[in-house]
Amino acid sequence: MKRKKIFMGTDTISGMAPQILKAISLASDEKSLPYGNDIFTEKCKNIIANIFEKEDLEIIPMMSGTASNSLALSSFLRSYGSILCHSESHINKDEGGAPEFFSGGGKLQTIFNNSGRLNSKDITAKLKELNFKGRQHSKICGVSVTQLAENGTLYSQNEIIAISKICKENNFYLHMDGARFSNALVSQQFVSPAEATWKIGIDCLSLGATKNGAMAAEVIIFFRKDLAEEAKKMIKQTGHIIPKTRFISAQLNAWFKSGLWLKLAQQANENATYLSNELSKFEDFKLLYPTQGNEVFLRINKKTYKKILELNIIPNLWRKTGYDEIEVRFVTSFETELSLIDEIIDRFKTCFSY
Repeated sequence: MKRKKIFMGTDTISGMAPQILKAISLASDEKSLPYGNDIFTEKCKNIIANIFEKEDLEIIPMMSGTASNSLALSSFLRSYGSILCHSESHINKDEGGAPEFFSGGGKLQTIFNNSGRLNSKDITAKLKELNFKGRQHSKICGVSVTQLAENGTLYSQNEIIAISKICKENNFYLHMDGARFSNALVSQQFVSPAEATWKIGIDCLSLGATKNGAMAAEVIIFFRKDLAEEAKKMIKQTGHIIPKTRFISAQLNAWFKSGLWLKLAQQANENATYLSNELSKFEDFKLLYPTQGNEVFLRINKKTYKKILELNIIPNLWRKTGYDEIEVRFVTSFETELSLIDEIIDRFKTCFSY
């Protein structure tokens, strides 16, 4: 009998949390002004201000992470400017040139290291390289970090503080791509949302709910309101003003209510830890990074990958690292059942040494 396919390559295959689905239905019954002038969006701003412990912030609800990142960056990235980011960052590898498009030609200056995260030492070296002999490089406008990083690892507070210090010294803005910010936050346990963002120098956060229980809900949080004014000038031009904003804000309100966003992230993280511990027991798999969120990365050979697919288990084919080696990613979500993980492990036991 053919086994059912198990898709484990991304958390975007997950469904919606019931509380969020109900919130969308309730928003449909409530008639309110369009284009963000509704009671749901006003409530959303108040909720976020309370959670992040900052009254003088601004928000823009969005429908996609690409639009959220690109509009946030374009609030300070100019056509003659550039952003420093890790070469593996989503804005560099997976946004289809959207940040450059939104900014009218801004440039991404990339930095590579094996950790998957920017650090102050590498940024300083990059600045020295760009400024060598007064080269006429594009004007650096800011830095973008991804939390969790693309390899599933976590920026510590000290790492971000060190980057923020460089930004302040050079009048750069600091942006955080927070598609999995909620997963990162629960991993830090005793760190508050404020302590993970503006209190350590983040100027704007692209916060994603879509990977963690929502249907389609992102929000740009501007801890510097002047950046919000710039973004608002561009939102219509870039085609991302949402007439029925209340449906996005209603999702976010339900997501934040009673700490649901953290509970969902905690469940996803615990599922990933369990999966990671089990996968690490197989001789054919090499765990690449510590599991600090809801992503697990393995290095395997092509033959092993082919066997995995034959077992109808579908991870994300991440990259080719050698003639016969590849990296794959497994991602859990809030609705991943432990029984499903056990099923994956049982299938693997039929082909690989445990």
